[in-house]
Amino acid sequence: MKKSNEEKRVVIYCRESRDDYGENYERIETQRDLLVKYCKGHGYTNIVDVIMDDDKSGTDFSRFDDIRNRAKNKEIDVIVFKNSARLGRNQKEALDFVEYLEEQGVEIIFEDEQYNEEMFGLYAWFNERRARDDSKNIRRNLRHKIEEGDLLVKAIYGYNKNGKQLVVNEETAPVVQEIFELYSKDWGYQKIATYLNKKGIPTPSQSRGFTNAKQSANWKAQHIVRILDDRRYIGDYVGGRTEKLSFKSKKTIVKPQDEWTILENHHEPIIDKELFEKVQKIRKKRKKESDKYNNGFKFVDVENNLYSGLLYCGRCGTPMYKRKGTSGTRKRPDSYLCKKYSNEGAIKEDIRENYGCTPHRIRIEYLDQIVNAYIDNLISNPEFKSFVMDNVKAISINKQTLEKDLNKSKQTLEKWEKQFKQVYEDKLNDLIPEFIYKDKKQELEKKIQNEKEKLEEIQSKFNSLNKLEDKEDLIFKAIEDIKQNGLTKEELSRLFDKIVVFDKNEITKEEKDLYNLNDMMYNELYENGGLAFHLKFMYPQTITNRWM
Repeated sequence: MKKSNEEKRVVIYCRESRDDYGENYERIETQRDLLVKYCKGHGYTNIVDVIMDDDKSGTDFSRFDDIRNRAKNKEIDVIVFKNSARLGRNQKEALDFVEYLEEQGVEIIFEDEQYNEEMFGLYAWFNERRARDDSKNIRRNLRHKIEEGDLLVKAIYGYNKNGKQLVVNEETAPVVQEIFELYSKDWGYQKIATYLNKKGIPTPSQSRGFTNAKQSANWKAQHIVRILDDRRYIGDYVGGRTEKLSFKSKKTIVKPQDEWTILENHHEPIIDKELFEKVQKIRKKRKKESDKYNNGFKFVDVENNLYSGLLYCGRCGTPMYKRKGTSGTRKRPDSYLCKKYSNEGAIKEDIRENYGCTPHRIRIEYLDQIVNAYIDNLISNPEFKSFVMDNVKAISINKQTLEKDLNKSKQTLEKWEKQFKQVYEDKLNDLIPEFIYKDKKQELEKKIQNEKEKLEEIQSKFNSLNKLEDKEDLIFKAIEDIKQNGLTKEELSRLFDKIVVFDKNEITKEEKDLYNLNDMMYNELYENGGLAFHLKFMYPQTITNRWM
């Protein structure tokens, strides 16, 4: 039976976007009050939510993810906007969103214009053109302000922002000066970062109380690189270095240097030009040497990176990264290293608990041999085949049982829902008194909710068994492909969840249980170090000493 306006569950959606100068053409609270008044005037009294997206771009449709889920779960009947522009300014996304709501049976209402399904595509096109024109005007105004020397960004480390000017921060400016001085004395990026950590100097994000300060709790080499690379420290203002990819996108791109706006002697310098130029010459010289010998510590080989996302450090749990080898007098083979060790260096408990790690270095030539040996062991091991076949048989039996339970639960749910509808119709036709209707309604709602939860639990178990069954097939297929075509990233990902690299005396009793290791495997790994292979399903793992 069709719901009346009073019964429909209504969501009011308000959106207001500010331009880059913080201007706001209409208070979002005014928009909300207007829509609440409209709903009450048209009988939509069951307002279940008011969403206020203040300062949100009309081209970003991820803001509707929650509404999509609620529509899918049949939690809303109507959504009210001020107009089509408040919905969004991206034609394709707007059309897709409206189509999705209609498929879910959600009614769309615009307060100051008639919603017309046939005409909505045209409205969306006009709104997108408006967003494009607004974006161009904003960029033009930004460019003008940059050229006039107006500061449009946050102050960099070492400075504070006072109105439109950069003023020296007396606490952090000496840190910037020390960084330049140390680098000019042949200190490296990581050595300077470790030195600052040991002194307990707050990082740039910590010093300004950023919300993500915990993510930058330690100085890293990249912090030092950014500071040494920034000519704003000699008093020059550099603007317009980046721009958005398009008015629809949040992604930014770095513009060519000849398109930057550079204003010399814009503010008080922290570093004199002579020291800045000296540092740049040293950096340029070191880069040439690094390129010549191809031995930079950070030189990561992104090609043929078979184990990316699969190989993890056994001590700290961070991923391992591939370090390309070198030739010549300082020959170094291709290998994988712990990423935390790369970022922070060796373990230094005097700086912070859990600071740093050990390299956990493993040569790729050895890693390939170990992985191939492990796969050969799986194929030749009759226990492995027996284990998988028993799993397949057990999964099949469990699926049959769950399928029966699933059908039974669906039938029960359908029965309760029919009874609920019948009780509601009896109430509308005055066949039952109000107090009986309320009791029955409450009783049936509880039964329906319980049955839905039961059905969801059964369905989840059934889906899990389907995934396990698929994994059995994928594992055999992956092994077959590897033996025919050699190791590939795709097949390794189908076979393993992860591979963990342990040093000697590192693996714990808890990890023994986690990786399903027997006593012999655990003792070998504890005494010698090695690899723990975690397959896509639980199976006793084979351990091989990583040094072969």
